[in-house]
This record gives sequence, C-alpha cells and structure tokens, in this order.
Amino acid sequence: MSTKQTVAAGTIHVINASSRVDTGITDELARTLRAFGDHGRIGIRCITLENGPNGIVNACDSDRAAPPILDYISREASSEDALGFVVACFSNPGVFAAREITSKPVVGIGEAGIAVATAFGEQIGLLAMSSKGGPGDWRAVRTMGLAPRVCGRVHIEVDYGRLHDEAYVGQCLGEGAIRLRDQYGANVVVLAGAGLGRYAQTLKESTGLIIIDPVFAAFAAVLSNLILSDVSRF
Repeated sequence: MSTKQTVAAGTIHVINASSRVDTGITDELARTLRAFGDHGRIGIRCITLENGPNGIVNACDSDRAAPPILDYISREASSEDALGFVVACFSNPGVFAAREITSKPVVGIGEAGIAVATAFGEQIGLLAMSSKGGPGDWRAVRTMGLAPRVCGRVHIEVDYGRLHDEAYVGQCLGEGAIRLRDQYGANVVVLAGAGLGRYAQTLKESTGLIIIDPVFAAFAAVLSNLILSDVSRF
C-alpha cells in the first residue's frame, strides 16, 4: 500500500497588503512561491490588496492595512477552498485579529522570517528597505521575546518602485548584508520585506551568510500546519 502523502486540494492566499502596483511585488511573490506549485493539488493565489495603503513603510501605513486585510480574510475564509493565508508585509498587519476570525492558519512574514532564522543562527540581522519601519520591527522582535538574538537592523533606503532595477537593489542589499555580518556579527540575515526572494541565493553566495526569505518561510509554515493538523487527509 502506498504511503505517499499529497497536499489537500485548495488554495493558500498570499496577500500583498499594499495597493501600490508599480513595484511588481505581487508578481515576485508568485515567482518566489512557484517551487511549491509542484504539489499539483494546491493552488497559490497572490493578490494585491486594492484598498490597502499605497505602500507600507511605517506604523501608520501598517495600521491602515489591517482593516482591508481583515475584510479579505473574513470573506475568503468561509470558502472550503481556502486553506490558509500569508500576510506578505513584514509588520504583520492584522495577523493577530485575523486569527480570531478564522481557525485556518494565518501567518505574517515578519513573524515567520524571524522565527525560522532562530533555527539557523545565534545572531540574527534584519535587512530592510527603509529606516521608517525600524521601530515596528524592533517592537515585533521584543513581542516575540527574541530581542537578545537580533544583533542589528540595517536599512538600504531604496524605494520599492526601484525593485525592477535588479542590479541596483542587489548591490544595495549586498552592502547591507556585509554590514550586518562585519559590524554586527550576524550569521543569519532575514530580508525584512516582501518581494526580495530573488536576491536570497546571490546574497548567500556573496556573503557566506544564511539568508531567510520571510515570504518563503511564512508559506512553508502554513503548509506545515496543514500537514501536521490533519495527517489523515494526506
């Protein structure tokens, strides 16, 4: 008798919490998660939150993103097809409230990225696009009880509208990762934002560091939860 397990049929929703469309983030989320599409029975729906804020760079933007995220999850969670949700914003807007709306897994990429990083290194560095999200990132780290493990946060001040300039963004991220390694002693780095997955392997090769893409980490967490919560379905 075969013991091969397959993922239950359905869809995991990946939510780009910003309504900004010039960044290509939603397309990048789909590209990053394409590796999980080989299961066949599972669908991945990456969406841009049309009524979200036009970019999320600070706590005000994050708070504004929470209501439309909750509306979306509340609406979609009632479908049997919906297996779970990834909130693709490093500040995890609406994640805690969404877990009160549905029993289906809801994972924010900030929480997931930092949590996974603890399994790969003692000194965690956060590599972010903007300085404005710093207070929120540190607040999240303290809430998780992991402040002693996070040795530093470096931002590169690149507008998300320049994500299409792969050479420029890659250079800036590389310089930031080296700073985290050499000045802060990081041995694992979390990319503190969505849509940066394409740079992870290059950064790993150029710096010798373990690089965590939080989107990949969050999606893997949802998938693992589905497998562990009901193995009889597989």
